Amino acid sequence: MNRIGLGIIGLGVGKGALLLNRDPDTPIEVRAVADLDPARLELASSEHGVGFTTADYNELLARSDVDVVGIFTPDHLHTEHVIAALNAGKHVVCTKPLTTNLEDCDRMVGLVRKTGLKFVMAQTWRVLPKVAAAKKALDEGQIGRINLIETGYIHDMRSHMERTPWRVTVPQELLFGGGAHAYDCLRWFAGNIVEVSAFARNSEVLSGYPIEDIWILNLKFASGALGRVLVICGFVNSFLDLHQHVRIYGTKGTINGLDIAVEATPEHRTLDTLPRESVGPRIEGHAIELVPYFRKMAQWIENDESPEPNIIDGAHAVAVGVAAKESLNSGRAEKVRNDF
Repeated sequence: MNRIGLGIIGLGVGKGALLLNRDPDTPIEVRAVADLDPARLELASSEHGVGFTTADYNELLARSDVDVVGIFTPDHLHTEHVIAALNAGKHVVCTKPLTTNLEDCDRMVGLVRKTGLKFVMAQTWRVLPKVAAAKKALDEGQIGRINLIETGYIHDMRSHMERTPWRVTVPQELLFGGGAHAYDCLRWFAGNIVEVSAFARNSEVLSGYPIEDIWILNLKFASGALGRVLVICGFVNSFLDLHQHVRIYGTKGTINGLDIAVEATPEHRTLDTLPRESVGPRIEGHAIELVPYFRKMAQWIENDESPEPNIIDGAHAVAVGVAAKESLNSGRAEKVRNDF
């Protein structure tokens, strides 16, 4: 089997991809990495056998042995790096958010369509066991159709701000950087979001962070279902069961995390989950959720199939955040763009 060559731009979250090189049977391997931190480059070379390291991502894109590029750079650099990779003829796996505005969404969507290259929006919540189990139960009709669905990106971000100060100095728009997880999750369950009403404030918990870090979004779906998203990053010692929670109120039952109760059955039961994919020793970050996307990318390329989630899914998540900002400014509910 000819293995597919992977290049990684950004070895913060992106260093999770290095675990692929621990498995000789995987169809994809990391052949090149780009990062501005010499220590990260040395780790990739010495401990994970990566043959080419550079501080200039353009050198990575120029390599003929790189077929797929994983982009794990700060949010405000995604558009630049995605467009450069596509123009270099590379398939792309990009971390969320795709970007933070609709104009850049249109540019990237158009380029993916023009080139015919594969693009994966690496929305890591979709491979979380509790989220996947709830989606399976919903798809099987166990709780009927959705009336109301809610989730939250509820995260004590103080240590992240210290390790990655760009989040404060740029600053990162946490409405997109964290919220994209939640919007994609709810849209995966309930379909397109058509209207948003938002409230927000700055918690004054994240030192020096200059914009809103607490958001409440009330949503309306094309199906008529309602939704709610909490994006709370100025949260002190947050409880783990609040982060990434999913609650679904259906016409035949209710799901709360892994707990399900259906009509005519008084006892609640626990949803079955599949074990997480084994990827060897843990690397800090979303490694265990990223690796399956890279392995699937190899299959999507080989079989010429459409990836999921794709760039359109990424654009839809951005559109929800854009509508939320418009709602905050206008003081009324705003429509969400869905024509990508």
